[in-house]
Parts: sequence; structure tokens; C-alpha cells
Amino acid sequence: MGNILGTVSEVAVAWELEPRLLNVSHLGYAYVECLRASVETSRRAKIQAGAAYTRERRIILNSALLIDGRERDRDATFLHECAHILADLRYGRNCRHDRRWEQVMEMLGEAPVVRHRIDYISAEAHAVVTWLCDNCGERYYFVRPPRRRIQDCYCRPCGPRRGQLRIALPASADAR
Repeated sequence: MGNILGTVSEVAVAWELEPRLLNVSHLGYAYVECLRASVETSRRAKIQAGAAYTRERRIILNSALLIDGRERDRDATFLHECAHILADLRYGRNCRHDRRWEQVMEMLGEAPVVRHRIDYISAEAHAVVTWLCDNCGERYYFVRPPRRRIQDCYCRPCGPRRGQLRIALPASADAR
């Protein structure tokens, strides 16, 4: 477990996002319960920006989002996770990234983007091993060492005959 930042209400005030959350105050019970949810950081998360646990009333954010200069990514991820709690409580079910969740995101003033491209929170940035297809050049990034042997795998688009994989050298070694 990481650092507890406070409740959604406290964090929204600290990060000046309270007016955005007020846009969904008409959701009543869902809004009140969301404001009570705890917000914490995770140092273990490598490639996941955030997660929402509606039943536990808890939001977890990647600690890399709290570094100065990353406020835009931090705020977008925070509101994305708040939208999960709000939509799930409002509609009484896990809304995932469906139209109901998208509507809550729009009410919060955010584009309903499911996958944000955050370079410093990516498999590529944290890869311990990278496999490369000799045929098409597709790269496969592994944050943990793969369980399978490379010779037992192949590039899916190229198939088992043409999609031979090899361990890719780090970018600095490729440049030589």
C-alpha cells in the first residue's frame, strides 16, 4: 500500500478540481459517496495510471503522477477514476468504460478517453525484456521476465513461420 492522500473531497480541493466535481453533484448518493472515497498512491504500479474500487470506496493513483510537471496527467487520471465510482454507484453496476461512464466523464469536463498515452507509465518505459519480430519489427515489452521461452513464441500477425522473435537490444545498443 502507498501513501494515503485523503478523501476525494480533500484531494479535489487541494488540486483545485472541486468545481469539476460539483458538475456531478446532481447524482446525489453517488456524488456523496464518491467524495468520501479514499485516494492513495501506489509505488508498485508500473504501467497502470490508476484504479478505482467502488465497493471499497478507494482510488489508487500511480505515484509517478505526483511528480511536479505532471499535473495534467494526474488530474485526468483522478477524474477518470472518480467517474468509475460515480457511474458504478449511480447505475448500481460496474459500468466499465460504457456509455454511462462516458457521460459522467463528459459531465466532469473530461474527454472519455479509455487509454491515456502516458510515456513514463508504459510497458516500454519499464520493460525488463523486449522481444522483436524479425519480420515486421513489432516489439513486445515485458515488465516482468516472461514465463515462456522466446523460441516457443511468435509474432501473432506474422504467424509461427515468419514471426520469429529475438531479444531486442536496448535502444542505446541499437544505435551503435
